[in-house]
Amino acid sequence: MTQLEHEYTGADFTGSLKAINPSVLDGALTGVLIGQYLQSVTPKLALGLEAFWQRPSLTQPPNAAVSYYARYKSGDWVATAQMQAQGGLQTTYWRRLSERVQAGVETTLSVGPAGGGLMGGPIQKEGITTVGVKYDFRMSTFRAQIDTKGKLTCLLEKRLAAPASMTFAAEVDHTTVSNAQLTQCPAFTDTSCSNRQRLASASVWRPPEKTSRSSRRHKVFRLARIFPSNTP
Repeated sequence: MTQLEHEYTGADFTGSLKAINPSVLDGALTGVLIGQYLQSVTPKLALGLEAFWQRPSLTQPPNAAVSYYARYKSGDWVATAQMQAQGGLQTTYWRRLSERVQAGVETTLSVGPAGGGLMGGPIQKEGITTVGVKYDFRMSTFRAQIDTKGKLTCLLEKRLAAPASMTFAAEVDHTTVSNAQLTQCPAFTDTSCSNRQRLASASVWRPPEKTSRSSRRHKVFRLARIFPSNTP
């Protein structure tokens, strides 16, 4: 994976441009381009937008989207909101609890046609909330987060020397079994149900699926995103 990024900070604004896997070897531009601009309106309030463009290959048409962003910073806490072009809303809240401890929460809501259907069809509503904490040791940093879907992620970054560091990441994915699923098997009221059915109905855990190295790296970056890189 190739990633190029440049950021410019002015007196009251910040602009950045990021390119992921850019290429012109196929005769046209492919890859992902992300541009961001944030303008301070007051000393505490900033407004901006984000433009997104991607084209995985020449056989696929390019697609683009624009989302709007707002940030409010006050003392030891920061609140943000982002309105996405696809009809989603993302809000975050970060707070420094002590010199070494930080905590944050992120909520994402999306509303759109079910299954990507046409307008006028059934509306699908989906939301997820993630809570994370960060603890800074003298030579390492520990991050952990859990979301409403039962996914727990932990990240430990150990600083070995000035130019080198080592990162350990782990993830446990739990599934939520509804009461309707549990009552499908009469094992809880009828002793005639086999042990296999009983175990299948009561299963509430599955090991995480195997993911590629780039996918695991993206999850690590997402865990760090809930905490601002520049603390207020």
